Amino acid sequence: MKKLSVIFILLCGMAVVSCNDDDDNQPNNVLPENDRMFVMNAADGGMFEVKAGELAVSKGDSTKTGMVMAGDSMSIKSFGQMMITDHTKANNELKTIADRKQVSIPTTLSEAKQKMIDSLSAASGAAFNTMYTRMMVSSHRETVALFEKESGSGQDADLKSWATATLPTLKHHLEMAEMMHDQ
Repeated sequence: MKKLSVIFILLCGMAVVSCNDDDDNQPNNVLPENDRMFVMNAADGGMFEVKAGELAVSKGDSTKTGMVMAGDSMSIKSFGQMMITDHTKANNELKTIADRKQVSIPTTLSEAKQKMIDSLSAASGAAFNTMYTRMMVSSHRETVALFEKESGSGQDADLKSWATATLPTLKHHLEMAEMMHDQ
């Protein structure tokens, strides 16, 4: 009977070790849910900024606004191009981090963001310019708040660092969008 007890204890111990070994197969980069949601929302917002920027380049006003940037004024088209450039860079950085964390980011816009792009696509002339600048103010306010939250309370060090490093550019975009919208 003692031999059976010893064998049973050994088998149980092996089962525990075996279960613990399975944990080694789990990715070390499993993100907490709040960080995962940040990735999803940041990716959606970034794609939106690029698509809206593309529309601004093709449909926006090319006359300079009263907004002064480093001694030069900026048009809707040039602001749109800056959105494409800056947000494409940020999107690529986010994708690199997400890939390392084994998180799939969306490749299409959320339904809400797609509706905004659809309504922007339907506009033209002064109505387009007004709608675009209004969307840029709203979108960047939302994005700055999202990045500030991740920067302050994110749990993943890589995402927190990236959010902190990206914030100054996003705040600059918001300031510019507000000036353009106020014109």
